[in-house]
Amino acid sequence: NRTISGTYPPGSTFKIITAAAALEKGAIDKDTKIEDTGVLRIGAFSFGNWYFRQYGRTEGFLDIVGALKRSNDIFFYKTAELTGLEDLHAMGLRFGLSKKLGIDLPGEEAGLFPSDAWKREHIGEQWYIGDTYHLGIGQGYLLTTPLQMNAWTNVIANDGKLCQPSVVKSQNCVVKNEKFLKEETIDLIKEGMRQACDTGGTGWPLFQFKVQNAKLKIDDKNFFAPPESTISAIPEGTVHIPIACKTGTAEFGDPKDNTHAWFTAYAPIGDPQISVTVLVEAGGEGSTNAAPIAKKIFEEWFGR
Repeated sequence: NRTISGTYPPGSTFKIITAAAALEKGAIDKDTKIEDTGVLRIGAFSFGNWYFRQYGRTEGFLDIVGALKRSNDIFFYKTAELTGLEDLHAMGLRFGLSKKLGIDLPGEEAGLFPSDAWKREHIGEQWYIGDTYHLGIGQGYLLTTPLQMNAWTNVIANDGKLCQPSVVKSQNCVVKNEKFLKEETIDLIKEGMRQACDTGGTGWPLFQFKVQNAKLKIDDKNFFAPPESTISAIPEGTVHIPIACKTGTAEFGDPKDNTHAWFTAYAPIGDPQISVTVLVEAGGEGSTNAAPIAKKIFEEWFGR
C-alpha cells in the first residue's frame, strides 16, 4: 500500500514546511525578499532553480508568497540556510514527519527526516550546507509517505492543526498537534498556495477551476460566479472554486533522470471540504503529470 508504506522524496511540496519553519523562527517575514540568481554556487557545487534550468530565466526578487507561487528553489535554498537544520527538523516533526501518523491500517511507515547524526552514522560524512539546500526543497535524504504529505497539506487547511488520519469517517478530529503555527504564518502559506493554483503559478491545470453544479451556491468565499467569457457562453450552473495547491517534481537518483510527479491541494480555500495528494512514480513533473489527476478528483467531488 504505497499511500502509507511507500517512502519518497517529496520535492517542492516540502517548501510548505520550510516556509513554516522560517516564518515561525523569524528567519524571514512577509516583507523578506530574496533575489533569484538562477544558480547558487558553493565551491565546486552549484544549486540551480528549476525555471533557470528549463528556460534560462530568473524571476527577480521574491517574497514568501511569490516564492510559493512560483516554487522558486533559490528562495528556499537561502531560506533553509537562514532557518537551519535544527529548526527545519523540529518543524518537520510537528507536521507529522519521521513518525507514523497512526492511521487505522496496517503497514504504515514513518519515513526519514535526516540529521547530522544520521548522516554521520549511515553515510559516514558530516552535514554540509548543500545538504540543507537540498532539504529546503524536499530533496536529498528526506523520505515521506503520500499520507504524510496529505497530512501536512491538511495542517494548512485546518488552520494549523494536525489530525490523526482515519479510514473510518468521523466528524471529530483526533488532534495530534494543536494549532502550532501563528495565524500570520498560516495566512501567508495559504496565499502562496492559492496563487500557485492561479494565473502565473505552477499548478496551471487548475487555474480558474470550474464545475457545473447548480447546487453549489455562490457565496463569493468558497464558490464564485465565473468571469464572463467574450468567446462563448458559460453554461448555466457553472461555478468557479478556488483551490490552494503545491506542485512537486522530485529527483530520486534514477539513471534515466526520471522524476516523481507530486501534487497536493485542498478546496475550497475558505471552508475546505477535501484535500487531494497525487503521486505519479517516475512520472515526470508535478504540474504536468500529477495535477491533471487531482483535477479529475476535484471535478468528481464538486460536480456531484
